[in-house]
Amino acid sequence: MTELSAFAGDDLDLLLDTPGVVMKGAIVADGHKNALVFLKEVTAGAKEFRAAQRHENAFVKAVATKLRERGTDPAEDDRELPFDDEAMTQALKQAEDATALLRERADADDAEAYADWLLRIATVIAESVKTKEGGFFSKKVAISEGERVFLEQLAQALGR
Repeated sequence: MTELSAFAGDDLDLLLDTPGVVMKGAIVADGHKNALVFLKEVTAGAKEFRAAQRHENAFVKAVATKLRERGTDPAEDDRELPFDDEAMTQALKQAEDATALLRERADADDAEAYADWLLRIATVIAESVKTKEGGFFSKKVAISEGERVFLEQLAQALGR
């Protein structure tokens, strides 16, 4: 098992910041600026962060616990989210960099569990709100087209 203490400085920051950045990318992926939708997505993401504190993989659990101890709750981040491709692009790049770092320096199971967790965060957020695609008379869909594209790109960035 990989210990979180094996990472320091920029490497540790990358591993700790990436889940929150992925959360932000997933939140803006649908392109909507509705406050209620935003609240539901943030709540879903926060629940996933809390669930990770009991994750079966010790490394993911250590990352989530360190985020809690550090006082970093992505759901309480008061910075304004950019509603454009910037947040998604940053999330994809950072997720790719973090998983590459883990694949290079950590146990393979820990790297895969971390990558799975990042994808799980984005998926839970995408599925948290049903949206209408295509207009007033269209059916609600669990995952919007923008979210679907983001999830596919994230999976690719994570080597899935």
